[in-house]
Amino acid sequence: MKDESRGSRLGYQLGFLGFTRFTNILRLAPFAPAIEIRYLPRLLFLIVVSLISAPLRLLEMMIWGQRIQQVMINEAPVFILGHWRSGTTHLHNLLIQDSAFGYVNMYQTIAPECSLIGGSWLQQFLAQLVPLKRPMDNMCWPLDAPQEEEFALSKMLPWGFYVSLLFPRKNQEFFAKAVEFKDDQNHHFHSFACAYRKVLAIATLRAGGKQLILKNPINTARIGVLLKLFPKARFIHIARNPYEVFSSTLGLYQNLGTLTRLQALPPGQERESIAAIYDSMMHRYFTDRDLIPEGQLVEVRFEDLERDPLGELETIYQKLGLPGYDSSLSSFQRYLETQCSYIKNDHKISDEDRNFVNTRWQFAFQTLGYSQRL
Repeated sequence: MKDESRGSRLGYQLGFLGFTRFTNILRLAPFAPAIEIRYLPRLLFLIVVSLISAPLRLLEMMIWGQRIQQVMINEAPVFILGHWRSGTTHLHNLLIQDSAFGYVNMYQTIAPECSLIGGSWLQQFLAQLVPLKRPMDNMCWPLDAPQEEEFALSKMLPWGFYVSLLFPRKNQEFFAKAVEFKDDQNHHFHSFACAYRKVLAIATLRAGGKQLILKNPINTARIGVLLKLFPKARFIHIARNPYEVFSSTLGLYQNLGTLTRLQALPPGQERESIAAIYDSMMHRYFTDRDLIPEGQLVEVRFEDLERDPLGELETIYQKLGLPGYDSSLSSFQRYLETQCSYIKNDHKISDEDRNFVNTRWQFAFQTLGYSQRL
């Protein structure tokens, strides 16, 4: 049995950076002057793994390409929305206990274009390298666990949003291209749509044709795009107290940054970076949620989900018209029992950060109905 406490930096970096298309790396050349010398070994690792995995990607395209193109996504996905650290993972893990749902798993996001050709041998190999716990919290992280499809997209597209993990100073630029499709809207949208459909087609194949339930925080700002792709999609938005979101996201930035970045943020810039993306994401969500047809959106709070998970799940199923709550109730209960011993990281917020959040995110407190502390 593997040691669940292992924490190989190499394994984390393979998960976050490995199996990226080499052509995408070349297209990042304009950012090369911003790469710091101390991170050159990380860049070399990114290039080497990309080149080594290239034959696998080619072989998958040759053997599986036509079948992937022919996959029909007959039932529109259910999209879980919400800013990072708002409880999206917990909600996702709960909902996939319903065996009617399929999902994108971590193995697919690590090797998005060779997970089919790699089969079980590649998954078993990666399982020996990738740590069993997420670097930002205490949650277990097996390769068959659900994962954000944005990681896969960011290995398939040169401007996927999570490429900003490499270049954190450029995160708003990547937001503009990967989320708002600015500069060349038609080209970026078409590229995104093709890559996204491929990711979901592979997940559908791996799930035996089941309806997909997906969790990808950056999709919170892509409602219009997702409705173009899937007009009948259902959405679940989960919100959390902005103070908790800020302090936990700050920890996320600090943990992931040490594993992925090719440039460091200037001192104090992490706060501003978090605030700016939250501003853009949540303003876009508050505007675009009105585009969602009636009966296709339900909004929940993390605090309510934590207090009464089964009650909140039942509400979600009822409001979205999803079948299967009663038949999955025992599975939900068993999963919740396994989480009783889970200990969340305790992120304290300083007075300075609280004042910063009060100023920058006042709109969110008002719209989401949370009280500010002075």
